[in-house]
Amino acid sequence: MRTLEKLDLLAPFEIWEVSLGSISIKFYEPLILTPCWLEDDPDDPDENEYLVVRRPDLDLTSWGQDRKELWNCIQGDIREAWECFVRIPDDRLSPQGKKIKAAYLAIAEEVSYE
Repeated sequence: MRTLEKLDLLAPFEIWEVSLGSISIKFYEPLILTPCWLEDDPDDPDENEYLVVRRPDLDLTSWGQDRKELWNCIQGDIREAWECFVRIPDDRLSPQGKKIKAAYLAIAEEVSYE
């Protein structure tokens, strides 16, 4: 792969909203996620290269072999975190879960288009 094509793979994602069934998770400002190359995995005999995005404050560690796969993983991870933290009552969350929930609620909200 040419160097320029590899650099294009590292362009930031700008996320304004993620659909979640009949609602959307809408960000107040774009969520900017910048991929990087995942370190080589000594257990991966194919030596595939993976792109990764990490945002521990949002419980995101998403990866993929290309931008499309990474984009799908990011959306899935955001949906899962929203379901597992934001939509759960505080009294059922761990202290770390409450931090993740607060981090999402500081940058996004649920919007229904019905």
